[in-house]
Amino acid sequence: MTLALIAAALLASTASAGPMGAADAHAAAATGFPGAYLGSVSMASAVDPLYGSRFLDAFQVHIQAVTGLTSAPAVATYLEQAASAGQGAASLRAVLGAAPLDPPKASALLIANALARPEQFREVLDGLETLKPGLGRHAAAILREAKGEGEKRVIAALRAAGERRPQGKILTYGPDGRFDKLFDGAGALGGEPEPVTATGYDGYGPNGRPRASGLLPAKL
Repeated sequence: MTLALIAAALLASTASAGPMGAADAHAAAATGFPGAYLGSVSMASAVDPLYGSRFLDAFQVHIQAVTGLTSAPAVATYLEQAASAGQGAASLRAVLGAAPLDPPKASALLIANALARPEQFREVLDGLETLKPGLGRHAAAILREAKGEGEKRVIAALRAAGERRPQGKILTYGPDGRFDKLFDGAGALGGEPEPVTATGYDGYGPNGRPRASGLLPAKL
């Protein structure tokens, strides 16, 4: 599927989708990396009606770049620089969940999460679909179609992420595991983050049923 068709389908699905429903008063706040990431994407989407198509555009650009790189460390370095604008995970953690995340950074961070935390990535992908119908679905489609002349393990892992097939963690980020700590929900200097509520994300899937993931509504 071409990017233009993906963007058109995303905008059409967003326009045709009904309201997501009132947030459950008993819903648990999404915490750690998934909650912070979805919070930043939600903030950005609220001020930019074309955020979804710009996100997918950047996502595809990054996929084309990483599938041309010939080693997993090179992929890790590229994604860390793209996600944090070369300033490292500490600066990214300082704004994640507290400020809008622009499409190039958000899309690079999503790819890094898919490679380093595949189980967590599936939760984040579901959250994106809840926030903006079509966004998670089209991102998964781009991953499934990943191809290139680069590191075959990386390409296979990207495809597996798009297909939601189980896979092991294949990448870490930096000699001190900076992105590992970010995905674990801890700051660069350690410690757990405060809970972050992603606006419009309450732990329910697009079908209105609770997700089978770590981001479930609290029990009554």
